[in-house]
Amino acid sequence: MSGREKQAPGVGVGAARVRAGPPGGASPAPARRRLEPGTRIQFLPGIGPKRAQLFERLELVTLEHLMRHYPRAYLDARRFVPIAALRPGELLTVSGTVRHAAALRTRGGRADFVATLEDDSGTVGCYFFGQPFLARTLKPGVRVVVSGELDPIERRLFNPLFEVFEGDLEELLDVGRLVPVHPLTRGVTARGMRRAVRLALDAAAAAVADPVPAEVARAHGLGPLAEALEQIHFPDDDARLATARRRLAFEELFLLQTVLEVRRRALGEQGRGLSLTGSGALVRRAIAALPFTLTPDQAQALEEIEADLRAPRPMHRLLLGDVGSGKTVVALLAALHAIEGGLQAAFMAPTEILVRQHAATLARLAVAAGVEIVTLTAATPTAERRAVAARLQAGEPLLAVGTHALLEEKVRMPRLGLAIVDEQHRFGVRQRATLAHKGVIPDVLVLTATPIPRSLALAYYGDLEVSRLRARPPGRGRLVTRIAGEQKFPQVIEFMAREIGAGRQAFVVVPVIEEGARVEHRAAEVEFERLSQHPLLRGFRAGLLHGRLRPDAKQQVMEEFASGAIQMLVATSVVEVGVDVPNASLMVIENADHFGLTQLHQLRGRVGRGEHRAVCVLVPGPGAGALARERLEVLTRTDDGFAIAEEDLRLRGPGELWGTRQSGLPRLRLADLRDEPLLLETQAAARAAVQSDPRLAAPEHGMLRETLLARYSEPLALALAG
Repeated sequence: MSGREKQAPGVGVGAARVRAGPPGGASPAPARRRLEPGTRIQFLPGIGPKRAQLFERLELVTLEHLMRHYPRAYLDARRFVPIAALRPGELLTVSGTVRHAAALRTRGGRADFVATLEDDSGTVGCYFFGQPFLARTLKPGVRVVVSGELDPIERRLFNPLFEVFEGDLEELLDVGRLVPVHPLTRGVTARGMRRAVRLALDAAAAAVADPVPAEVARAHGLGPLAEALEQIHFPDDDARLATARRRLAFEELFLLQTVLEVRRRALGEQGRGLSLTGSGALVRRAIAALPFTLTPDQAQALEEIEADLRAPRPMHRLLLGDVGSGKTVVALLAALHAIEGGLQAAFMAPTEILVRQHAATLARLAVAAGVEIVTLTAATPTAERRAVAARLQAGEPLLAVGTHALLEEKVRMPRLGLAIVDEQHRFGVRQRATLAHKGVIPDVLVLTATPIPRSLALAYYGDLEVSRLRARPPGRGRLVTRIAGEQKFPQVIEFMAREIGAGRQAFVVVPVIEEGARVEHRAAEVEFERLSQHPLLRGFRAGLLHGRLRPDAKQQVMEEFASGAIQMLVATSVVEVGVDVPNASLMVIENADHFGLTQLHQLRGRVGRGEHRAVCVLVPGPGAGALARERLEVLTRTDDGFAIAEEDLRLRGPGELWGTRQSGLPRLRLADLRDEPLLLETQAAARAAVQSDPRLAAPEHGMLRETLLARYSEPLALALAG
């Protein structure tokens, strides 16, 4: 090992603070001012009002915002070598003196910059594209540290990381260390961001108020917040980076779990306004008339719901059901309890298509109980809307099924006993709370068909009790999933023609490969035209469904498909949730590698809902590799949505999997929701804190309360009142 390599350990920013200069330059600033964390970024040296506007594009306004702007990755540039030891394919760091430097113009007119760096072992050229201004910094005679990969052909470094230094290598920010890579915006360079963060840390890190109470931090071995902020941006080594990441992730999850725990306790403290006790005669009558027997999961969920309905506090329960597991039946039986008690029940779904589908299903199942179902959507004719609203306001014991129209102030339900919200993650906290307060503290039952891994349920539904439905009711046909490459698509078309010819129906789903509804619209239309004109399919009627259609047009297409008038439906993932056509026996998903496993499971759940054997064909895109195909193979091995969701979480992480998360709960920046032990640890810590101080009114919880109200004002609007 060379002498320079032996000097490398210790390179970093620890107790020694960097004498960082203005974000655009390399000159160190000798003075360091103490500022408050809430100070605006413009007051940092070298920033000013104009540059501060660039940072505001990233929602960075104050120094604390900068310190909380965590790196998304790190470049490991800690390995120092002599220039002669540079080799291609490795990120290595050298230090030396600039011997030659010049700006030059290419034949195409672009202005570049070149410099030659020298140490005792040799020289190396550095080429910077489009950066002629570096001539002001990298002048001959200047000492510099450079990190980069040697080009194997030209034997020089292209656009390397560099930093001019005059002394201790521990002061380096841009090279020779674990270099933070921050999210950027146009006009803010990586070097500029690092210097701004460094200045913010030096000026205000020690003054950042810690929202984690001192007793919680001690009990869970958390170090000082200022040290964690320092090490997350400029870690001394891997161990300290891991410690900082855990400390800050604990804070994020602790705040989230405290929000949920405060809400849970606040909701539990509310007294029930209307009694839901009854004999259960309507429920028994409806169950006796069902064409199937309840699954053990359904029976268990119903038992849990009935216990909640008898309790002195309002119910707040999540019914988490896999595709086709029979959530609607359980929801109806819960509603019958309310109606038998002379109360009203409201069932809210995210789209008009689902409202009409739910209403039809519920009406069919409720015949034996003699319960009337009414619907209310934005498309409901004015006269009918007024009549329904009048009956609800009069307190008639009805089951009202609707969209967000049920949230309108003009719709009054004074005897609302049970609020059922379908596909909760598409509504969010505010909408659920609004519906729940249409009456006098009703019971709330939230339904979702998205199989949610246990860790995500802990993180986002911690204020709800959870019932799970895994098994599919008997009487449904077998569903098999196959993968067919593009070369086998003609056989897929032949199979589709046979299925439709036998009197059944088919879905063809096209993904959104690029951003924007317009692209989605065009992709679906192109495939619709192609399949409609195919010789084997020309004799069948095809329909088109995508997000750009008007609501009434979507409704018409789905009604015609449900009635059998349309045999083949070409659609985007708008069909993912809830659409129920028992006669559909084939689902073809094109470019299937562009979907997550959970979404694919949701899509294939649209078939196999009747008595016929169903097939889902996954067609990978032309660019899909072996890894994409291996991921799709998971769906051919299991139809357990919860197992698939766990695998999807492992492969893709919570951000993509939870694309439609609850509104009001911000995205976590460092916490990994796959870390279930940390989730459980923070949940226990939050539960203990709230149990000892339900309103977080004690002095030691002052900063926690202040932080929660600032960050989570929507979900805490009612919970911390008083």
